[in-house]
Amino acid sequence: MRNLIKMDWYKLRTTKLFGIFLAILFVINAALVAAGPIVTKLFTSGQEIREIGLSEAFANPISLSLLMIFVFISAISFLYSDFTGGFVKNIAGQVDNRGKMVISKFIVLGIHNCIFFVVGTLSTILGAVVGGVFTVDGNILGGVMTFLLKWLLSMAIGAILLFMTMGMRNKTFASILGVVLATGTLSLVYMGINAMLANVFHVAGFDLADYAPDSLMISVNAITNILVINALIVAVAFIALFVSLTYVAFKKRDVK
Repeated sequence: MRNLIKMDWYKLRTTKLFGIFLAILFVINAALVAAGPIVTKLFTSGQEIREIGLSEAFANPISLSLLMIFVFISAISFLYSDFTGGFVKNIAGQVDNRGKMVISKFIVLGIHNCIFFVVGTLSTILGAVVGGVFTVDGNILGGVMTFLLKWLLSMAIGAILLFMTMGMRNKTFASILGVVLATGTLSLVYMGINAMLANVFHVAGFDLADYAPDSLMISVNAITNILVINALIVAVAFIALFVSLTYVAFKKRDVK
């Protein structure tokens, strides 16, 4: 297992797409954070500009959820890479349990997502400094906890993408799903289901978005204690379910 993890980590850090997407995310995220206060100072004199604390940089490492496209597409590329050129077939014949390849990929995926979130936090801090609105506040612990919860939720989505790429071996559908989850398109579906539950089944006060990992990544906040328990339970449940499904599916199907 250790050698599999080392091999996957080597493949990840030497992948050009991984480095390119990290650089793009850093530049765009920093520019978006800096642009707001700079534009306000230039064109709206006298208006109070909101400061960005260090806790917020941790709590919202990626300022625009749309930028999660880079995280998910990079993840899909990494998860599916072994199926190119028959590499996965060669490795599968050398391990005593093919399911270990799934666990190894998921562990390195965790490192992958954490790196993206750390880069996002650093770029947010840089953008706030350039915009002249950065401050060190007293809610850093809550910010770090939110960071960890969002990372865990990203791993829940990563587990779904793991199942699509390694379990179902469908990179195209995984890519489409990754874009849909990053853009928040499913929020319309959640609203429709909420309306149906309220009007047809008379279920009041239920919001499906509070139990969906993509929506929780936007709404969870440990600083203000919003949906913290939901995020933790949903993340663990999705990870357990989809990693298990991938493990079983990958072991049963022939490796080509």
